[in-house]
Amino acid sequence: MHRIVSDSCKEAGTVLDRVLAAQIPPEWEKTVKAVLVLSTALLIGAAAWTGALQRLFRFIPDAPLGSLWIWTLAVYGLIHYAALIWRIWLWSGYRPMETVEESRLPSVTVIVPAYNEGALVRDSIHSITRSRYPSGKLQVIVVDDGSTDNTWQHIQRAAAESPIPVTTVRQPRNMGKRHALYAGFKRASGDVWVTVDSDSLLHPDALRNGVSPLVRDARIGLVAGCVKVLNRNDSLITRFLKVQFVLSFTFSRAYQSQIRGLLTTPGALSIYRASAVKPVLGTWLQQTFLGVPCLTGEDRSMTNLITARGFHSFFQSNAVVWAQMPSTYLGMAKMYLRWARSNIRETLVLLSFLFTPFRKDFVWAFRINSVLITTTLIVPYFLIFNSYYLLLTSPAWLFKHAVIVAVFSIPMAAIYYRSEKDSDYAWVIAYEFFWVLACQWIMPYAFLTCRRQGAWITRESRESASGAEKIMFDRLRRLITLGWNPAGNGRKEQPRVSMKAKAVLALGLILLTLASLVFLVQVDSVSDAAQKKMTALKNLPSIFHASPARSR
Repeated sequence: MHRIVSDSCKEAGTVLDRVLAAQIPPEWEKTVKAVLVLSTALLIGAAAWTGALQRLFRFIPDAPLGSLWIWTLAVYGLIHYAALIWRIWLWSGYRPMETVEESRLPSVTVIVPAYNEGALVRDSIHSITRSRYPSGKLQVIVVDDGSTDNTWQHIQRAAAESPIPVTTVRQPRNMGKRHALYAGFKRASGDVWVTVDSDSLLHPDALRNGVSPLVRDARIGLVAGCVKVLNRNDSLITRFLKVQFVLSFTFSRAYQSQIRGLLTTPGALSIYRASAVKPVLGTWLQQTFLGVPCLTGEDRSMTNLITARGFHSFFQSNAVVWAQMPSTYLGMAKMYLRWARSNIRETLVLLSFLFTPFRKDFVWAFRINSVLITTTLIVPYFLIFNSYYLLLTSPAWLFKHAVIVAVFSIPMAAIYYRSEKDSDYAWVIAYEFFWVLACQWIMPYAFLTCRRQGAWITRESRESASGAEKIMFDRLRRLITLGWNPAGNGRKEQPRVSMKAKAVLALGLILLTLASLVFLVQVDSVSDAAQKKMTALKNLPSIFHASPARSR
């Protein structure tokens, strides 16, 4: 397993010990991962053996120009594969900026907004106050956004135990994360402002490493930290989120750093130049969309506002933070839905200034990448819906669709492995299939409900969801049982299925799916043979198709 924290960082009794222990996969995963990789190899091998692979991935489709779907798929796929090669080339040259010496470190204010976080906020504060950063240059502000549990007591206790002063603020009522951050910003005195989520734990060197790009390059206005999943072993969902976050940060933000154009800095660890934030603070707080105040997506909004003023952005991969993630499908879906809604809104904001002279360097690379990412919000979903139509008309398309997903998962699994050097690349393959089956509804639904807002969506109870969303989540819950653990429903809690039993269930589903795909291969082969015979008959000399001679 890739080591993130050296032995010198593992001080006895610190939360880092638990962080490291939580990253070690159990023994049963080896078997499941081996089956995943073998099943994918057999699937692609079967496609190559029957010729389906060659037909699926032709550069020029064997179809008339009127076949809009197949030509759209071909052109879209070709453009994005070319873009993937470009991004891999950028990513291969990425390196974090060297950490500056202690005498050059700026004064820093760390702001931690919290709402109903419970005991985890205490560990979060401890990880900040015990960072390897000069205590005379570090200010810590924790804002409780009207929590209704014991979060405030944990904040007070952590502040009393801290080796440096901690400013604690309690909002009179729950107003949303954006307002909680604003309350901290108003009290900030540092040259650099850092936001850390209350469910996140900082590496001891995260602050020192994270502020260094701001010191080394005056053009940089904001820096993204590297977010890793704290609770990897909780469920299948957290395993999926772990590999997704690796690709999102160590790949996506790394290549974006090469063109100095991040689309967002994460709430778990965002580092801002204070002079870049102050002029846009009022606009950021009062932002509205379709007449509704914006309560979420505050990190993406701040990134847009600072980028529009001409500042560069950078990803510092050695500024590591571990964040608690949802361990159930419902929690993950709500998190993705929140991101999708703010993504739609902030993409429109980005397009409003993207083609203006907002800065002088790295302009066209940033524009091209932004446009390519914008197309992924729309085009793939038309292709997916067309795939459903093809499934209804031709069951053999299920096999072809599975092959497409498998082939597209391989480059991402390879990127993951090069970055992390561990066997979790197998979960990348499984996640691609999981996303197609269980997550593709989120973006279309976000478009239809983009006016809906929530203050702290991932911490809301299921009962607080709207009626329509509750019904949708209930239906999806019945389809997706792995990683599901409903709480607070008023019924006696049933014991969870053990992880070993889940592994056996997953293995059985994979083998059953593989057997079905092999059967469909044969169906597809028979269909292809019949089509070839019909084509051959049509090409026979006309004498064989002539009408019988009329009798005289």
